[in-house]
Amino acid sequence: MRVRALRQLHFRNLTTADVRLPDGVTCVVGRNAAGKSNLVDAVYLGCTASLPNGTVAQTLRFGESEGFVGVALQVGDERHTVEVGLSAGRKAVRLDGQAVRSADVARLGGAVRIAPEDADLVHGPPALRRGFLDDLLARLSLRYALMLRGYHRVVEQRNAVLKRSGADATLPVWDARFAELGDEIDALRRRALTRLAPIAGQAYADVAGDGKHLSLTLRRSAGGAALLEALAATRDEERARAATVVGPHRDDLELALDEHDVRAFGSRGEARTTALALRVAEFALLEERHGTPPVLLIDDVSAELDVDRRAYLMALARRTPQALVTGTEPPPDADRVWPIAGGRLEVTDA
Repeated sequence: MRVRALRQLHFRNLTTADVRLPDGVTCVVGRNAAGKSNLVDAVYLGCTASLPNGTVAQTLRFGESEGFVGVALQVGDERHTVEVGLSAGRKAVRLDGQAVRSADVARLGGAVRIAPEDADLVHGPPALRRGFLDDLLARLSLRYALMLRGYHRVVEQRNAVLKRSGADATLPVWDARFAELGDEIDALRRRALTRLAPIAGQAYADVAGDGKHLSLTLRRSAGGAALLEALAATRDEERARAATVVGPHRDDLELALDEHDVRAFGSRGEARTTALALRVAEFALLEERHGTPPVLLIDDVSAELDVDRRAYLMALARRTPQALVTGTEPPPDADRVWPIAGGRLEVTDA
């Protein structure tokens, strides 16, 4: 997939309204707060109809109540347009002029965004790792996206029942639906990890070269118990907390090097390489699923990355039909360099 054009209005500090994006490696260079990350996020939003950071309201320029991001995409011989209207608290997505869900845009191929904050995938809370896995699976499978949405609705309904005082005759109904969807989500996650884990492991080995083995394991909040059994065992805790305390929404993706938790025992460099390996695996699975590489977005390529990791990222960018790379200084092997300052992009050779 390739982005042929980007249009935006009131997206954070960006002032350039239209830009055509060529193939190859385009590097956008500027100082901190110049708008580099905002440009990457606008492209990512157009390609995926999802927000990489923050809420919808936080994407709008200060003082504005509405905004817009649109992209013209080429997928093989097909042309598509994705338009995302932004207003406080909501977004409206259109694909080729028709109102759609964000999940419907995923079938086109999407983009992969690699950024310094990816280190939070290792050091951050379980919700970030769980979100990484769920977001990837939702982009690989519309069925998974719809199933996950249904599961979260059931959790909300169960929690509402648990907040009520006394017994509620509807709780067993929600329990049954919860277990049905939860078991399917658990099975699909485990199946995906059989493909994701070896790719991430190889990527880690290629970058780190330290002989350590990276493994990915799904840690279930229910342990080895079936979900219905786990619900029964935690009923008192549920009543006390008025919340569903076990299930896929509480599970974690465990990252280990030679069977040692990276979060607890890994060095800073090992954690960053692990996060990079996850993104490379995401890229590979999306390419495998769609038969074409996704757009590659590398934000702040020089930030806290050593020479080996930077070289690995740029080699990946050169193998990709279209990559957008940002930094305070240009890498030596970009096809073109575009300066940016104050949200204004200077297109010199598109």
